[in-house]
Amino acid sequence: MTTIGSPISQAEGRRSTIHRERSADASIMISRLVFILALALSVVAAAAEELQPNQTYAGGTRVEASSHRVSFVVPQGWTGRFGREAKYQALLLSSNTIEGVGIAIIQTGPTAAQVAAGLNEPQDLGAGVVLRPAGAPTIRGTRMGIRYENETHVGFALALIGPTQNSVIFFLAGPPPNEKIYLSLLGELGNSTNFLPPARATIPPTPAPAPAQPQPPVSGEMGQEWSSLLSGQALNYFSSYRSGGGGGGMASHRVLHLCPNGSFLYSGDSSVTMNVPGASGSSAGRGGFAGSWRLESTTPTTAVLVLVVEGGQELRWQMKYDDNKTFVNGQRWLREPSKACR
Repeated sequence: MTTIGSPISQAEGRRSTIHRERSADASIMISRLVFILALALSVVAAAAEELQPNQTYAGGTRVEASSHRVSFVVPQGWTGRFGREAKYQALLLSSNTIEGVGIAIIQTGPTAAQVAAGLNEPQDLGAGVVLRPAGAPTIRGTRMGIRYENETHVGFALALIGPTQNSVIFFLAGPPPNEKIYLSLLGELGNSTNFLPPARATIPPTPAPAPAQPQPPVSGEMGQEWSSLLSGQALNYFSSYRSGGGGGGMASHRVLHLCPNGSFLYSGDSSVTMNVPGASGSSAGRGGFAGSWRLESTTPTTAVLVLVVEGGQELRWQMKYDDNKTFVNGQRWLREPSKACR
């Protein structure tokens, strides 16, 4: 006797079959995408705009993170909003016409194996929503791609590994009908990516011995005025951003402690939030570094703050003091007595 399933069970079976076919087709497409990119990433990049915190970049703009030696083009029809923290830099991508959200994570440090292992993990978007890998990552040399899914959403990630243990990971997520759109966008992002050649090796300067007693970082009348303004102070910068249409946002807090003995301590924390219809996701990070500080090119209203990071790297920040307000690289930072200086 042959038993015929009920209309409900037949419909569920058809939906399951369609879901499996769609998943298989998308996995084949991401594999083809990764393979094609492995052959095509040799285009000379046009002039790029350096990524700056809290700046918005229109579609078609080539952006560059020079500290990570990588650049790429924001897709047409999308905008990018930049955020930065110690471990990575992130460009939040949003569109007013396409449902879903994207993010480009730029980092230096993780090996290719570590990047692949991270891609192969479930992506927790918060609120109990988890996108799980639909299969193992597709790897073609220094290019990796993977598809994620749950009952209501899909996601795709494309990771590109650079020559100096640098990498960029593009992630897009949203409703399943947009799968082909997301894959096309990943193709645009991947093909536009350019890794800068490794920087020439330089011999770091020999660090100056730490002063036994507190010493002013500068000499001269103008330098002493700036030193009095900044020495023993903590400079705080707060920023936040929410994209239109509920696409997500970023928030960060950075603080720089300038101690009277010429040492400094910098720390920052940030969070990135992504929202797709019916789900949300966020990530957060904290980091910092320390070293010595000094002032150069001082005038009554301007100066150059030189931060020498432990290990020899030198950062030069443009300072301005106007109307009792302190500006660092054109952004206002709030001063208060430091609680970190001893």
